[in-house]
Amino acid sequence: MLYQIFRNWEIEGIIHFAILIYMLHRIFPQKKAPWTTASYFVVTMSVFLTLKYIPYILPFWDYNRPYWYFYIVSLPLALIFSHICLEGNFLSKTVYISFFTAFIQLAKMACSPIYRNESVIPAIEYQIIDIILFIILVGMLVLLASTFIKWPLLIDKANIHPRYYAILYLPISLSVYYLLGVMNISFWDEYKDAILAFLIIPILPIFYDLFSTFMIGNYEQRRLDKALTETKAQVFRYRYSLELEERIKKERHELKNNYLYIQTLLNEQNYDKLQAYLDETIGAKIQSISAISTGNSMIDYILNRKISEAQKHGIKVYSEILLPSELSINDDEFCTIFLNLYNNALEACENVDRPDIHIVIKCIKGYLSCEISNKIAENVLASNPNLETTKPDKLNHGLGLKIVQETLNSNDGILSTSIEGSYFKAMFMIPMK
Repeated sequence: MLYQIFRNWEIEGIIHFAILIYMLHRIFPQKKAPWTTASYFVVTMSVFLTLKYIPYILPFWDYNRPYWYFYIVSLPLALIFSHICLEGNFLSKTVYISFFTAFIQLAKMACSPIYRNESVIPAIEYQIIDIILFIILVGMLVLLASTFIKWPLLIDKANIHPRYYAILYLPISLSVYYLLGVMNISFWDEYKDAILAFLIIPILPIFYDLFSTFMIGNYEQRRLDKALTETKAQVFRYRYSLELEERIKKERHELKNNYLYIQTLLNEQNYDKLQAYLDETIGAKIQSISAISTGNSMIDYILNRKISEAQKHGIKVYSEILLPSELSINDDEFCTIFLNLYNNALEACENVDRPDIHIVIKCIKGYLSCEISNKIAENVLASNPNLETTKPDKLNHGLGLKIVQETLNSNDGILSTSIEGSYFKAMFMIPMK
């Protein structure tokens, strides 16, 4: 009884359409009054149900093509009401609706051998199979809708290129193929393979174009990210220059005042006060001198700045720096590599108890060698050998190591990663010119 109601009233199509309009509602923001969430669903579903069941009322309409009629009604109806009630551009909505309905069609085509043998399969067995297939399809549609909602299309309506519409060819061609199959056309069985091939042939250049566009976009994204990182390194150096200049001015002024005060104390022969002044003021100055001093002002600045940053977060930093004062390396490239690896280590320390970082920089046979080790809670290389980002926003994260590798490759450098005890170690070597 319930199954007959399910089949005769075509409940499946109603549920599919409800999922479709709910998906569109979640993807696109709602327009202002008079439309509300309730009015959007009520009006859309009311019009859909009216058009869906009106053939039963009209005595002259032989209603024997429910799936064919379902697509004729649902496609334009979903597009019209989503455009009236929801924000967003027309192309995006058409893509979502077309792919959603094409997914249903493909599922029906995959199950067609079962539907064709309805008269052969025992009634109870067929009903169970039909219900199971219905539940599976609904579950898959929910997953598809969730995918669209989680990763929506980013289409700027001000810059829609005509070739973007080519993406609609696939769902539309599948719709045409499926509709031809259910319309009992006399030549269908004889020519259906040729028709399918004819529809598929244009898909090949379309997919090639999409793949080419994706690869170009990926390359441009990587290039821009690298340029951004290099720019940050240059800004870092510029900021260092400004701070150094400001510090020199301040120290010059303090030196002048110190000289005058010391001279006054000497003239007054106030040696006790002079000794106290030297201990408190000059001694404090000596204590505040940078912990790391290699003679290379840029490297000193970067190391001391980043070590200070780690200490503010309660992370101990141990360093072993053995460098000559003159290094024939590109400062910008060193900044790019070191800052990316160090920031990764700093970030990884947020997830461990008693975190610490070890830095070893030295010269080995014409190479500048740098090792950065950070404490870890588990073997990250075992669970994530490619060191891919674990952040949700993968589009804007996970590029640090790629940029490091590209920078090293362009300079004949070397990068290696390993696990040593409870530490993750990243080591890079760049040739000194």
